[in-house]
Amino acid sequence: MHNDELWQVYNQNGTPLGTDGYSPLEFSNHPDAVMGNAHVWFWKKDHAGDIEILLQKRSLTKSNKPGMYHISAAGHINVGESAVEAAVRETQEEVGIHIDADKLYYVGAMRRINLNPNSMANVYLYELSGDEQFVYLDGEVDSVEWRSLDNFKTITAAPEDHNLVDQGSTYFSLLIDSLQQVSNA
Repeated sequence: MHNDELWQVYNQNGTPLGTDGYSPLEFSNHPDAVMGNAHVWFWKKDHAGDIEILLQKRSLTKSNKPGMYHISAAGHINVGESAVEAAVRETQEEVGIHIDADKLYYVGAMRRINLNPNSMANVYLYELSGDEQFVYLDGEVDSVEWRSLDNFKTITAAPEDHNLVDQGSTYFSLLIDSLQQVSNA
C-alpha cells in the first residue's frame, strides 16, 4: 500500500459505498465495512503443454507475511476503482508488466469468513506466454517462480508447511478448478 491510497468501502452485500474511501486504520474502526481486493493468478503452459502457475515471494520488508509465497499479483481496490482496474494496476506495481484487462478471466468474488470476514477477494486468472520480464517496482515482491499445477495442488493442501499464504481450501479449490477449466478451453 502506498501512503496516499484510500481503499474502496463496500457494504455487507458487496455494493460499493459512495464514500471517500477508508485508510487501513479506518477499516479497523468500522467493523461492518468491507474492503475489496483484486487477486491475479498468472498461468502458462510449459513446453510439454502442462499447466504452471506463478507465485510471488513477498519481500522480507513487508510487515504482513514477509518472505512467504503468495498470489501472483494482488492488492486492495482503491476508492473509485473497479476490481479489474485494481488488478491491472497491482500487476504493474508489483511485477512490472502490463496486462490487457479484456483478457482477465474472472473466477469470482469470495469472502473468506474464517480468514478475514470484512475482506472480499475478486479472483482472476491471466494467461502469460512465459517469456515476460518481471520487474519489482514497489519493493513488495522479492522474486517470482513458476510451479507445476501438481506442485501447486500439493502446497495448497498444506500451505503452512510450504511457506504459502493460506487463502483457504475453498478458495484454492475454486482457483484450481477454474484454472483446469480455462486451460482446456
